[in-house]
Amino acid sequence: MYSVDIIESENELLAAREEWLRFLDETPAHEYHQNPDNIHLLLKHVYTDTRIRIFLVRKNGLLSCIAPFFLSKSEFKLVFGILRLGKFGIRQYKLYGTGLLFSRQANQRECLGALANALHGKGEEYDLIYIESLAYSSPLYRLADPLPGFKIHPFSARKNIVRGLRTSNSFSEYLATFRKKKRYNLNRNVRLLSDAVDGDYQVEKIIRPEQVATFLRAVDYIYEQCWQKQVRGSHRHSTAENIAYHQSLARLGWLRSYLLVCSGKPAAYIIGYQYEGRYYYEYIGYDRRWHHVSPGTVLTYLMIEDLHHSNRPEILDFGYGENTYKKIFGNYSHEADNTAVLKTRSKMHALMSLQIALSRLYLSFSGLLTRAGLDKRARKLLKKQNK
Repeated sequence: MYSVDIIESENELLAAREEWLRFLDETPAHEYHQNPDNIHLLLKHVYTDTRIRIFLVRKNGLLSCIAPFFLSKSEFKLVFGILRLGKFGIRQYKLYGTGLLFSRQANQRECLGALANALHGKGEEYDLIYIESLAYSSPLYRLADPLPGFKIHPFSARKNIVRGLRTSNSFSEYLATFRKKKRYNLNRNVRLLSDAVDGDYQVEKIIRPEQVATFLRAVDYIYEQCWQKQVRGSHRHSTAENIAYHQSLARLGWLRSYLLVCSGKPAAYIIGYQYEGRYYYEYIGYDRRWHHVSPGTVLTYLMIEDLHHSNRPEILDFGYGENTYKKIFGNYSHEADNTAVLKTRSKMHALMSLQIALSRLYLSFSGLLTRAGLDKRARKLLKKQNK
């Protein structure tokens, strides 16, 4: 009853576009990452040498499941806390989005069985399947043995929280859900920033193609002073390819980004997208020279105000990772984790099992050290060993 087609080229992607879009119209929840037009734009402008592996699972000829992957090279690091024990080059299938797509009528277990067979057939070209921020409510976690011949492993030893914001009918209604002190502190942050620049600040909303190039140059200006550069290294956003990609998203009506300008200079940015009633809060950065007036928090606050006033989405998705501002502004959460899908009888499965054991041991070890008041001394020692 089941058949699986694998899209491996841009031409095959374009040929499947109409069927894919009809499928999305009937799918309860999907992300802009998983729209074929977004994947096509990424292939055309940004990741021109990417090899796609998109699995279309059909039952009696009708599309029941889409698993959109791309093939990439990465590294697997074996660590004990911050102490690196080794690293290995790997080939991985990485999923577009944070979950597989199923039709309303799909038998998820049967679809996953057909997908597992197809993945085994491609098993020689990848070591690991990587899914970012996979919810624990996903059938991959919820069902017993969802992909026969594979094991599902979270990367973390304990569950992580993904936060979001369900918008209200108005901004004032949203603020009314906060305690009085929180409302006061947020408004005080805006006032302190305003006082620091004598009222000379503004927020620009980036939604039109002609705004993109200037905006991404401003992002580059800010990024030079961001903490992200210290951690991730240099990165240029205003490349011709990235400008073209974001201009295309603007033409589709999906681009919705924000720039905070203080005294005529860029101070903070949010790169975000809005699609099918959901706002994707993808990247934030601020110039650390303005840290004393909390520019990132102020911009997020003013952005949320704008989301309520204009073309209001139902959901603001803060994405994976725990941060203080997500706790401040968010009003719902779910458990999720970056996840590896591994062939049961493979070297990678053994390495992942070892890493999970090390992570659990480290959590127990660090808990004992914290209770004994020795945690700071141990971290310093580990940092020295890791150099």
